[in-house]
Amino acid sequence: MIMYFFLLSYPLLGAGIKYIDDAFDEHRFNKKIALAVAPMLGILWAYTMLIDVVSATILLAVLCGVLFKGKIDNYAHFAGLFVILAIVAFAGVELMILPLIFLAPFALLDEVGNDVIDYNKRYLNGDRLWHKFVRYFFDQRWLLKLAILVFVLLGIVPFYFFLAMLLFDAAYLIMRRYSQSRKRRSDYLPLTADPLKAA
Repeated sequence: MIMYFFLLSYPLLGAGIKYIDDAFDEHRFNKKIALAVAPMLGILWAYTMLIDVVSATILLAVLCGVLFKGKIDNYAHFAGLFVILAIVAFAGVELMILPLIFLAPFALLDEVGNDVIDYNKRYLNGDRLWHKFVRYFFDQRWLLKLAILVFVLLGIVPFYFFLAMLLFDAAYLIMRRYSQSRKRRSDYLPLTADPLKAA
């Protein structure tokens, strides 16, 4: 039964993070809603860490990656992080230290690679297969997922955590596409006439 909880909670976390990102960075969603969602997301994140040592290790690795890359950069993210740290510090959390040491750098490299392809899109937009692969690999943040898959193959991590991370990133990307569709719609909305000028 706990497997289904992780397969539901991870995509909620992924989508929630992207909603907050685009509310503050791209101004495509309501900031007040993002601020309200952030603490609830923090509670879900902390609970998802507290109930399982593998989940705690994976989610802390993700936190380390975004924290060291400076991706926690708005009030909502800070609020969510504060809630996570407060709950985890109060309740205590079990971790798999060696897997955490292994996974955290991959989470960080995922964030670095994602930024690199964002900053160099004009150089990676060609038809070269290698460019397409690099764009896809870092856009989808595959390093951490492959590292988790290694632990799955070694019998250290249950396979459903690999699926949970796939869903985490899939939900993140779906929210990103929804955000981009909102931008495109706003770009093509017809300008309404100013009634004062028409008078």
